[in-house]
Amino acid sequence: MTNLQKMRKSRNFSQSELARAAKINIRTLQHYEQGAKLIDNARLNTIVKLCTALNCNIEDILENPKMLDSYYN
Repeated sequence: MTNLQKMRKSRNFSQSELARAAKINIRTLQHYEQGAKLIDNARLNTIVKLCTALNCNIEDILENPKMLDSYYN
């Protein structure tokens, strides 16, 4: 289970509800949750939309939060 999926479930969102709230395509969300696409490689805009809808931090949904270090350095 991905961090994104754990966070979605902890917020009691269905995939379609989260996709709608984040204004992203449901297939995109499914790909991230299934690991077909890495959320760590998503566009920052997509990550921010998901975090806003889930009311969480970026670190909460990334699989490798250390990737953020490259943005800060």
